[in-house]
Amino acid sequence: MTTHDHNTWMTRTWQRRLDRGGGIVRTTATIIGFAACSVVALNVIWGWFTSTPIDVAGPAQATVNHTDYIKSYAEKCIRRLLTVTQDQRNSLLDCWTQSDLAALPASLPATAPVLVDSARTTKIWRVARYPEAEQWQVIVEVSERPYLSAPAHTSYKQLSILFSKYGRRVIGLPASVSVPGSGATLPMAYGVSLPVSTLDATGAAVATKNLVSDTVIGFLTSYLTPAGGLDRYAAASSGIQPVADCTAIHVTALLANTATPDQTVPDDGTTVKVLATVSETTTAYGPRSEQYPLTLTVSSSTWAVTAIDPSPVLVGTADLAPVAPATPGR
Repeated sequence: MTTHDHNTWMTRTWQRRLDRGGGIVRTTATIIGFAACSVVALNVIWGWFTSTPIDVAGPAQATVNHTDYIKSYAEKCIRRLLTVTQDQRNSLLDCWTQSDLAALPASLPATAPVLVDSARTTKIWRVARYPEAEQWQVIVEVSERPYLSAPAHTSYKQLSILFSKYGRRVIGLPASVSVPGSGATLPMAYGVSLPVSTLDATGAAVATKNLVSDTVIGFLTSYLTPAGGLDRYAAASSGIQPVADCTAIHVTALLANTATPDQTVPDDGTTVKVLATVSETTTAYGPRSEQYPLTLTVSSSTWAVTAIDPSPVLVGTADLAPVAPATPGR
C-alpha cells in the first residue's frame, strides 16, 4: 500500500467516524430537545388529569396587593394633609418632600381644620411607566365635616404617586375633582304583572290561583320565615337554604319577564324570571322591604325556584336614563 493510499484510507476511516459521531450528537440533541418538550407537555397534561390549575391567581393576587399598597398610602396621606396641625407638620414628610410642602401656609391651624370620617380610594390607574418607576393616579373619596355635629360633606381628591423600589411618594399636592355623576338607569325586563295574594283575617296568604304566583309566595314564605316546606318550592339542585329571619311576609308586587298560563303548566324546561317585592316583619319586630329576582323552571310538570338571581334582568338595548343629582339638604 502506497503512502497516498494509506492516507486516503485514514481519511475515509476518520470521515466515517466523524459522520457517525455527528449523527450521534444530532440524535442526542434531538432526544434531549424532545425530552425537554415532553417534560413540559407532560407537566401540562398532568395538570389536566390532576385538576392542578395554571397559576393565574398568583400574578392576579400580586397585582391586587400592588394596588392595595398604593391605595392605602394615598388614603393615609390625604387624611393626614386634611387634618394636619402646626405641631404635626413634619408628619407630612412621610408623603411629600420639603419642596412640595413649601406651597403650604407658613402657619397651620393649632387644631384640626376638619374631621375626616372616612377616606377611601374610588379609582386608581397607572398613567406612566418609567425605566425604574411607575406613576399612578388615585382618586380618594373623603367624607369630612368641620365639627362633630355638622353634617358630613363628600369631596374627591386626586393625587399622583410615584412607585419604585424605594417605596411610595406623592408627587405634588392633591387637587379637588368634581363629584362623579349620579349614574343612569335601564328599565327592568319584567313587563308582565302577576297576581299577588291577599291576607285573610288571620294574616295568612290566600292562594292566587296562578301557579307561578303561588310558587313564588310559597317559596318566599318558607325561605324567610320558620314555616318550613322549602323543598316543595325550591329545586333540590338550587342549593337554597332557608334564612328564617322574619316572623311574617307579604308579597306586595310580582312581575315576570314573560306571560305564563294561570292554571296549566308548560313543558319541562320552561323558564320564567320574576321580580318579587316583599314587605316583611323581622324577628326583631322591625319592618323591612326587599326585592327578590328569581328564576323558576318547570320540572316534572311542576314550577320550582331554581335560583335567586344575582341581579334583576335589565333591558340592555334601551337608552340610558341619566339620574339628576340630588338637591343638597333634601
